[in-house]
Amino acid sequence: MRVGTPNAGQEEITDVHAHYLAPSVVEHIRRGAFGEHVQAAGGGDDVRFQFRTTASLPLFTRMTDTRERIRHLDQCGIDIQVLSTWIDMFGYDLPEDIAVSYHTAVNEGLAEGVREHPDRFRFLASVPLPWGEAAATVLRDAVTRLGAVGAMIGTNIGGSNLDDPRFEAFWIASEELGCPVELHPVSVAGAERLAGYQLANFLGNPFDTTIAGASLIFGGVLDHHPALDLILVHGGGYLPQAVSRMTHGRRARGVAPALAREPIDYLDRFYYDTIVYDPRLLAMLRDLVGMDRMVLGSDYPFDMEPPDVVGTARTALGQHAPELLAANARRLLRQGPA
Repeated sequence: MRVGTPNAGQEEITDVHAHYLAPSVVEHIRRGAFGEHVQAAGGGDDVRFQFRTTASLPLFTRMTDTRERIRHLDQCGIDIQVLSTWIDMFGYDLPEDIAVSYHTAVNEGLAEGVREHPDRFRFLASVPLPWGEAAATVLRDAVTRLGAVGAMIGTNIGGSNLDDPRFEAFWIASEELGCPVELHPVSVAGAERLAGYQLANFLGNPFDTTIAGASLIFGGVLDHHPALDLILVHGGGYLPQAVSRMTHGRRARGVAPALAREPIDYLDRFYYDTIVYDPRLLAMLRDLVGMDRMVLGSDYPFDMEPPDVVGTARTALGQHAPELLAANARRLLRQGPA
């Protein structure tokens, strides 16, 4: 084990759910590297990025500052953080050629963060969906050239569920590379009814994760790719609770008869992060999916980061839980012996 990290000499506590945007990517956009398709607007503390049909929230310092990030990790007792892009920057509305160059630049920026602090960071690649073949190519490049340990994609791609046949080449590449894919909610279903009270975040995010998991189960993606590893953020949304209803409904209504297993039997095909905000819910998640399917997550640098993610895991799951979750992450990300 390394020295100089909070848990040097022990299992290194690993946060698998965090967001980062490299300053180099910001500069690429400012210089017009992606033309009219991705533009920076505003200045000072109000820089936003405009895509063809979407716009980001204002950029903030904690998203780009690795030194402040490391100070925060030290305070939290976290050794390693797995960086992934900001979901506002997914860019799923870009033309294919622009999307390839854009996501490659995002991945190069993530890799820069890792190179600056290789003892503290890993990264998940961003890929140019809905272009399945292009996404597979960019993923292979990110893994083989840049050192990505996985990928992060949205829970839907421009409103299409993840069992869409267009994405098959991406799933094939992920499985062949042994590359886990983390699913993060974006452009959530039912947003028009969730516009008030931040409900699109509070309720819509976990609901869209639930839809993603259900579509992968019922759509046969998990059957077709038995070695594919998937991470569901926010404790898997409502999937661990909803899967019993799905199982009964499949039997009662004859849904997806070709499935190899009952829906409830696919819970062990996913990993689940710990962002559920309540030790009681975290303990319930363990009871539903098993400790060996759980990994630590923070959602840094956003205000939805739970307080004391390491301490909460100890309270809910036992004194050695963070180390056990870290061992799960190490195996999942293929960072050492199983």
